[in-house]
Amino acid sequence: MLTKTYTTKQIADLTGVHPNTVRLYEAWGFIAPAHRKDNNYRVFTDQHLQQMNLARVALPGPYPLEGRIVQTLVREFALKNTAGALVLAREYLGRVKYEKARALEALAILDNWFEHKVGEKDRVVITGRRGAAAEIGVTPDTLRTWERNGLFFAARNQRGQLVFSPWDMEKIQVIRLLRNCGYSISSLLRVFADEEHLDAKPSLLLSLPDNNADFFYVTDLFLEYLDQHADRANRIISLIEATAEGGAR
Repeated sequence: MLTKTYTTKQIADLTGVHPNTVRLYEAWGFIAPAHRKDNNYRVFTDQHLQQMNLARVALPGPYPLEGRIVQTLVREFALKNTAGALVLAREYLGRVKYEKARALEALAILDNWFEHKVGEKDRVVITGRRGAAAEIGVTPDTLRTWERNGLFFAARNQRGQLVFSPWDMEKIQVIRLLRNCGYSISSLLRVFADEEHLDAKPSLLLSLPDNNADFFYVTDLFLEYLDQHADRANRIISLIEATAEGGAR
């Protein structure tokens, strides 16, 4: 039985891209190298079509997290490592779900702030920048940047280590959400630099500069964005699983 083949234009038309995109994806390792005819024209197969379909679902950014994991899983799929690609796709889905859980936690904190219910300020729950960063889900360098820019002012113990109270952790979690929603550090300074009165003025969060949209509209958009990426991850998983099942027959 003859193997069905496609030209560059046919692959492009079937996946809704320009032929140059097919060539770029091949050059970048997102699809496997095509066989060449004597006239140097590319010859693609159904496997290339599957790889292009996966790439078209996975690759368009931006991403709610570092996009390298998505690019890597596409390359692994192009290398016919379906098991490795599936592991990465499930990790991608897990990370998106983690981001949504963090966002919902931060929004719950904000709900409490609007009712003037804030965390304890005199009890230490975490010692050290690294531990706080891991708990919140950011890097120590990110936390250091926020600290240097005046977004939070955690105390230090006798050994010079930062000590974080429940109130400190609440602030950092909300800052994380707002940064993920696209608010600049300079705009957040308006709210977070006045440490003493922060819990008394949560309404300022509704009028942050650098964004004319209503605050809760922006956060709702971010949650919707995460849901879209969760749906994308599930589609990627389904495509990989379908390919693996087809290859097992």
